Amino acid sequence: MTKGRTDMATNPNVAFGVCSVCRKEILVGAKLIRCTVSTCNRKRFPLYFCSPSCWDAHLPDARHRDPAYTEEVARKQ
Repeated sequence: MTKGRTDMATNPNVAFGVCSVCRKEILVGAKLIRCTVSTCNRKRFPLYFCSPSCWDAHLPDARHRDPAYTEEVARKQ
C-alpha cells in the first residue's frame, strides 16, 4: 500500500456520504436506503438515507405516486 492512501483495509471508518434528511454520516460497508423513484436517483444529486424513518421523512416533499426503497451496502465511490 502506498503511504497516505485511505481505503477499507487501512481505515474501516471511511465516509461514503451523509443521510439526505438527518445528515448522519454513512460509512463504507454500512447499510443505506435508496429511493426507487428515478427522480431521487439523479447522478448530480443522489439521495441516500440512513434508515427507513429518514426515507419516510422525505416522502411529503417528494410526493411520489408509488414510493418504495431498496436497502444497499455503501460502497467506496
